[in-house]
Amino acid sequence: MLSILETDFILVTINESSMLNGQEVCARLKNNENLGMPWFVFTDAEKNVLANATGPNGNVGCPMMPEERAWFMQGLKKARINISDAQFNELGLLLHKYALEVVGEEAGALPSDSRPPDDASASDLLIQYDAGQSALRRTWDIPLSRISHQRLIDFENEWLRWVNIAMLRELSRKDRIDLVLLANHIESRKAALNLRIDKHEDVYQYVWPLNTLNTLLENKARRELTDAEDAAGILSAGVAAFDRLVEENPEVDAVRARRIHNLLGDYLGNLENWFDFGMDYDPLFTWWCHQPYNTLIEKIEEYRELFESDEDAIIGDPIGNDALLKQLTFEMVPYSPDELIEIAKREFAWCENEKQKVMDELNVDSWSAALDLSKEMHVAPGEQPRMIQELHDESVNFLRERDLITIPDLADEVWRMQMMTPERQKISPYFTGGEVISISYPTDGMTHAEKMKSMLGNNRHFSRATVHHELIPGHHLQSYMAKRWNTQRSQFYTPFYVEGWALYWELLLWDLEFPQNALDKVGMLFWRSHRCARIIFSLNFHLNKWSPQECVDFLVDRVGHERLNAEAEVRRSVQAGYGPLYQAAYMLGGLQLRALADELVKKSALTLKEFHDSVLKQGPIPIAAVRALLNDKIDIATMHEWHFNK
Repeated sequence: MLSILETDFILVTINESSMLNGQEVCARLKNNENLGMPWFVFTDAEKNVLANATGPNGNVGCPMMPEERAWFMQGLKKARINISDAQFNELGLLLHKYALEVVGEEAGALPSDSRPPDDASASDLLIQYDAGQSALRRTWDIPLSRISHQRLIDFENEWLRWVNIAMLRELSRKDRIDLVLLANHIESRKAALNLRIDKHEDVYQYVWPLNTLNTLLENKARRELTDAEDAAGILSAGVAAFDRLVEENPEVDAVRARRIHNLLGDYLGNLENWFDFGMDYDPLFTWWCHQPYNTLIEKIEEYRELFESDEDAIIGDPIGNDALLKQLTFEMVPYSPDELIEIAKREFAWCENEKQKVMDELNVDSWSAALDLSKEMHVAPGEQPRMIQELHDESVNFLRERDLITIPDLADEVWRMQMMTPERQKISPYFTGGEVISISYPTDGMTHAEKMKSMLGNNRHFSRATVHHELIPGHHLQSYMAKRWNTQRSQFYTPFYVEGWALYWELLLWDLEFPQNALDKVGMLFWRSHRCARIIFSLNFHLNKWSPQECVDFLVDRVGHERLNAEAEVRRSVQAGYGPLYQAAYMLGGLQLRALADELVKKSALTLKEFHDSVLKQGPIPIAAVRALLNDKIDIATMHEWHFNK
C-alpha cells in the first residue's frame, strides 16, 4: 500500500468518536496521532468520492459527508500530501478491494438469512429492508425495554453496513440514489428510536414498575414459554409498585403528564396481548395469573387517571433546535429552523400585499371583512358533497384544457367521499383527502357554535382553493401514481414531497389565474397565508419560543381563522401524531418544487406536463433527491446541499 503512494497517512489511526467529525479526522491525520481504531481512506474510482473504511466497530465503505470530504482534502493539503489523479484512482481501487475483503470477514458473524444476496438489486434491498424492519418492529414494540431498543438499533446498523457494501458496486445513477436514500432513512430511523427511548427515560421515575413487567413481554417476543408461578409473582410485584405510586400521587408538568398517560395506554395494550395468549388456553397460567393480572390492570388504570388532561387542552411535546436540525438533515433541507421562519415571513409578506389588492377590489377596509364575505358563501347542511363534486370537476377541466398533467381515467373514477365524524373534526376542522375525501361539515349533535364554525370555515371559496389539493392533481392522483411507480420508495415517505406536491399546485394555479373572482382569491390567499403561518408557529413551538395558545392567537389574528378552527389546527400540529416538521413541510415542499420547475422547465426543453408526470413517478422522497433523479448533472454526493430559496 505504501509503495503505491509513498505517503504515511493511510496508517494513521484514530478513535471511533473522532470518525464522526471530518475536521477532527484531518487534525489526526496531520498530527499522525495513533489513538486506536484503524482508519483507511478509499474512493469510488468512478466518482472520486472519498469515503472511510473502518475496522469491526465501524462501517466499512461508509460514504463521507461532503463537509467531511472537504475537511479531509484540506487536511491533506495542510499536511503537504499531494495525490495525482492516477494515484487517487489507484488508491480507490485498492482499498475498494480491501473493504470488500474486510466486510466479508465481518459478515461471517451475521446470520446468513439476515444478509441480502450479494447480487440483490438496489430495489430488492429497499424492499427487503422495509419488510425486515416492519416485522422486527412488530415483534419488539415494547415501551421502555432496553433489550427491544437495542435489537432494533442492531438491525439498523447491520443494514447500514450492507447498504455501504452495495454502494461499492458499479451502480446506475437511479440505484445509487436509492441506496443513498436508504442509508439516510436508516439513520433517520435510528434517530427516531433514540429520541423515543430518551423521552421514555425522561419519565422513567414515574413508570419504573414497567421495567420489571418488561420481562414478561420480552420473553413472549422470544417465544419463551411462560412460567405461570413466576409470572404471577411479577404481576403481584407490579400491583404493589403501582399502589405505592398511586399513594405518592406525583406532580408533573402537562407535557410529561401527557407522555406518561400515552405510555401507560400503550403498555396496557401490550399486557393485554401477553395475557390473552395464555388465559383459558393454559390451565396453570389461568390459575396463577388471572387474579393478579386483573388487579394490576385496575391499578395501572387508576394511576393513569392521575395524568389525564382536559381532552380539549392543547398539549404538545417540543423537541428543540438540535432535534429539528437533525430532522431537517434527513429531509435534505440545508436551512436552520430560524432561516425557515424567515423564508415563511417573506412569503407571508407576499400574501399580505396580495390581500390588500383583493380588499381594494372588494371595497372593504379589513381582511376580516373580506373573509366574512367569503364565509357567507357556504351551502346548506347536506349540500356539501354536491359542492365538492362541482369544485372537483372545475379543477379537472381546468387542468385538462391546459394540458398540465396526465390524468388517468381510472384515477378520476375511483375517488370517493365520506363524512368526517364530529370527534375527528376537533382535530381536522377542514376536509382531508386522498382516494377518499373526508368531508368536514356540521351534524345535528354539535353545539350551535360548532355548527357555525364548521359551515363558515368550509365555505365555497375556501373549499374551491383546496379540493384540487386533496383530489386531482393533489393527494389522490399522487397516491394513485405512487402505488404504480417506484413502490420500493414508499417507506421514505416525507411530507415535503407529499404535502409539498399538493401545495405546489396551489402556487401554480394562482399563477395560472385559476381564481375566477375576488372571493376565490380570498380563499386561496387564506390558505396560502395559513401555510406560511404553519411554518412560523410550528417551528416556534418546537423551538420552545411559543406556547400553544400563542400559536392559536397567531392563526386567529394574522390568518383569520375561526378560533375553534385555529385551536383544532394547533392541536393537530402539536399532539396528533404528526412529525415536528409536518406542518412546515407544506409550504417548504411547495417552494422546493416550484424552484425545481423553474430549473427544469424554464431552463430546459422539458414541458410543464412532462415535469409534473415525471415528479409523480419518483415516489415520496426528499425533493432534493427528486431533483437529482430528474437532472443527471446534479452531484449525488452534494444533492442535499441544494439551497432552493435564493
